[in-house]
Amino acid sequence: MNPRRHQRTGIFVVVCVGTLLTGCPRGSGQQDLASLPSLTTADVEAETDLRAAREAAESGDAPNAEARYRRFLVEHPSDPLVPLAHLGLGRVLLANGAIEDALEQFAVVASSPDERVAEAGRFYRGIGLHLAGRHAEALELLAPLVGRTADPDETALLLRTLASAAEREGRVEIALSALDRLAGNADVSAEERDRARADLRALIAAAAPEQVSRAYDELPRDGAAWPEVAQRAIRLAFDAGDMARVAAIVGELRERQIPMSEELAELALRAERTERADPRAIGAILPLTGPGREVGQRAMRGLAVASGAPSVGPAAPDAPQLVVRDDGGDPERAARAVEDLVSVHRVIAIVGPLEGDTAEAAARRAQELGVPLLTLVPDPRVVEAGEMVFRLFASPQDEATALVLAARARGARRFAVLRPSHRYGERMSAAFAEAVRAAGGELVHSATYDASATSFGDVVRRLSAARFDALFVPDSAAKLALIAPALAAGGLWSTPAGASPPRGGRAISLLAPSVAADPRALARSSRYLQGALFAAPFDPSSADGPAHAFVQAFTQRFGQPPDLFAAHAYDAFRLARGAVEAGQTTRAGVANWLRTQGRRETATATSGLGSHRGPARPSGLLELRGEALVSPGTPPPST
Repeated sequence: MNPRRHQRTGIFVVVCVGTLLTGCPRGSGQQDLASLPSLTTADVEAETDLRAAREAAESGDAPNAEARYRRFLVEHPSDPLVPLAHLGLGRVLLANGAIEDALEQFAVVASSPDERVAEAGRFYRGIGLHLAGRHAEALELLAPLVGRTADPDETALLLRTLASAAEREGRVEIALSALDRLAGNADVSAEERDRARADLRALIAAAAPEQVSRAYDELPRDGAAWPEVAQRAIRLAFDAGDMARVAAIVGELRERQIPMSEELAELALRAERTERADPRAIGAILPLTGPGREVGQRAMRGLAVASGAPSVGPAAPDAPQLVVRDDGGDPERAARAVEDLVSVHRVIAIVGPLEGDTAEAAARRAQELGVPLLTLVPDPRVVEAGEMVFRLFASPQDEATALVLAARARGARRFAVLRPSHRYGERMSAAFAEAVRAAGGELVHSATYDASATSFGDVVRRLSAARFDALFVPDSAAKLALIAPALAAGGLWSTPAGASPPRGGRAISLLAPSVAADPRALARSSRYLQGALFAAPFDPSSADGPAHAFVQAFTQRFGQPPDLFAAHAYDAFRLARGAVEAGQTTRAGVANWLRTQGRRETATATSGLGSHRGPARPSGLLELRGEALVSPGTPPPST
């Protein structure tokens, strides 16, 4: 007979036909499950027939062995040796892949009144059940037999089968316990022990975090498996931001004088440093290389002004420390940057990143490590990562809300939308519709034009038939400059509050998002856009108070006014620094201060942070007067 292998992922169950399933004699004095010394017979013929069947199996003549065992059961149905014949027949059938037939034979053996015989039946039935894919049943039969085998091959088969069945059932701690026993069993071969160690390492590497946690708690500390589990548990705890657990596991490894790899020793050191923050140090994660590098550089300049960092040379020892890391637009780099800033530089808060994917990755890691992260992205979903994550940029919903509330203050009740057929236009229109509903207004009309269109007569004619007070156009300044004359030709004139439209025209409030707030691009159509309202998170030309001081300092240092990215980065740093100056010395304290006392005067229109961890104000607004964007309500220029 040829040996057969039952293969599963990571663990192999070896069915040893020559020594286990065919009944080979064991060494003298062994009382293992295969020898069954307790059964004897007074019938010489029966004993001779059974011996002949066993010899046929030992010689590899499976068909003859099967035939002889079956004939024995027919000719000697009541002989005391019948359980041995069922066991021998079951082994032959199992070795040849007839698993269901073999299980029937082993079930008979397992019902024997002789406990030693019944135990042998349960042993081989458990092996067969696992090979048949009935792993839970195999576990139930085999687990009580651990420690009951004396033969090394039989021990190896029991423990490997138990490990394989347990792994299939998701009982990793049982599988590791079985492999642990095998790896530490001096009676089995060195090759078997080495393979068990390799299997348990592979199993630990593939185990789910909760499985590793159970194994860490349940495995004996003096085996081969527990140190491997403990080192995986350190990595998982560090990744989850549970530095207290990292410290506890490291402490136990050190107490037992179990060496750690250089990598784990570094993690242990970083975990210890992560627990303590330096109130002077604030980190930043920006795209200083890659496609977003220009925006990143602008934000970097805003941070330089906020931190007081000198143009050349190091900062003063007692000055706030700014530690910057480049994410290159890569989410993985952003997450690693959070780890580096927290565990190596011990920053008390982090500003950035600037892009959606990198911000999401950094937010998750910041939440895990318990460090406040003031992101510079408009997506409100970023704060869903947890209480340590904040958003300073206005979202589409924020801008839409500010515009609707301003129009309502002018008396508008009925609203319309004229949008392009691209994703931004769709998203902004949805946000605007929600803002109208929230403010008690009514959205009475919505029209769409092709994003590449340059002529708008048809869509404006349909629009002019609707009765509305305010019109929202979520598009760029260049496109709005083309649309405004078409609206006027259709009788729809953007008109300042309290003013009248040209004769025959209808006054409306024209509303636009921040992407349209570019007076240079609007200049050629400015006569059709008077009184139009624009969302404006930041406008250096109309800055006053802290904003004016920031614009002056920035312009003096860099020779040009700041943009909204520089201004938001400036505000974010100043908010984090404000928490420290208010006496907060821990990351949790800074986060709580930002949530409860983060409303502050800022360079941007945000007025700091609200309790929802977003901008305290939805958005700033500007109004077109003449060819300039000014604060709403500014008197018209003199003529």
